[in-house]
Amino acid sequence: MRPVTVLKVGGSLARSDAAARLLRALAERRISDLLIVPGGGEFADSVRTAQARQALSDGAAHHMALLAMHMLAIALADLAPACVLAEGPEQFDAAWRSGNTPVWLPASMVLASADIPASWDVTSDSLAAWLAGQVDAKHLVLVKSGTLSVDGRDVRALTDAAIVDPCFARFVEGRRFEWQVVSGVEAALQALSNTGE
Repeated sequence: MRPVTVLKVGGSLARSDAAARLLRALAERRISDLLIVPGGGEFADSVRTAQARQALSDGAAHHMALLAMHMLAIALADLAPACVLAEGPEQFDAAWRSGNTPVWLPASMVLASADIPASWDVTSDSLAAWLAGQVDAKHLVLVKSGTLSVDGRDVRALTDAAIVDPCFARFVEGRRFEWQVVSGVEAALQALSNTGE
């Protein structure tokens, strides 16, 4: 079993150069067994707007939000060498065997699962946690752009502060992987260095 670390790169990081700095730093450090989950960022914000304006169903908005994550995944994979797009476990393994870092395209896995409600209560944070369970990850690190006002390991405080979505607790409580929420590039790199200890 690989000691996989799932790293969720918040879409808000892509609103500045933070996502690019993080991806390039990861490429320089050549961190093995890393699996990157993109947020939805401004692409998901567009879906929220479209749903409200056009009265789209939750199912349609859910599918569109997953495709928003696809769009950010393509952008993230383009930011650093050795990042490759991957839809599921076989492609993750192929990437790792080739010395690459997979960036998850979530739609096929998520749409095939009955575990995930089609709701804005499930964002890329919960999807990253769900994926960590699916790949039997050892660690999950969520990287946010804003300053954390609460303990990054306290799921109730994070939920109450709207730092993670309302369903996040469901996907992390009682799981075997360790997890934390951090803010910014340096904190993310520090958290990843700690996962190797």
